[in-house]
Amino acid sequence: MFCILWVVSFVNPTSLQAHDLHQSTGEMEWNAETQKWEVSLTVFVNDIELALIRRFEKLLFLEKTPAAEFDTAVLTYLTTTFIVTDAEGIPAKIEWVGRELESESTKRGDPTLVLYFQIALPQPQGLHVKNAVLHELFEDQINLLRCRRGSAEKQMMFKRQGGAILYP
Repeated sequence: MFCILWVVSFVNPTSLQAHDLHQSTGEMEWNAETQKWEVSLTVFVNDIELALIRRFEKLLFLEKTPAAEFDTAVLTYLTTTFIVTDAEGIPAKIEWVGRELESESTKRGDPTLVLYFQIALPQPQGLHVKNAVLHELFEDQINLLRCRRGSAEKQMMFKRQGGAILYP
């Protein structure tokens, strides 16, 4: 593991540059027509790359890894860090939709990546949501998530020491 991180520092030093803000933002909206929660989650590129490198113990970079391989790694990572369970405690399956590099953030020098996925559930209420994305990397990581179902909206904040939050 140490060797991989040591190599990373020479292969792609921008991936290990630290920034002061350890935060992700996201939106989760119920689509009554498809019976799925549609999720967009914005993360810093260098943070998600580091999380994937540590999780899979191999070099995975947005710009250098084949898209299918990178996307599969992200989806696998999300299945263990972004967990939605129904009222009975059964975890819902995440369906990958895609990703998008935010062009404005690239201009600022600290690029962000928007991850798109869906979560199918038979009932949109009584969920428990746990967003532990990047919590294993940063003690001060905060994940903000806005959930909407029709006109109802709830803001959620996930910290490293927190657990799942009930969405009525």
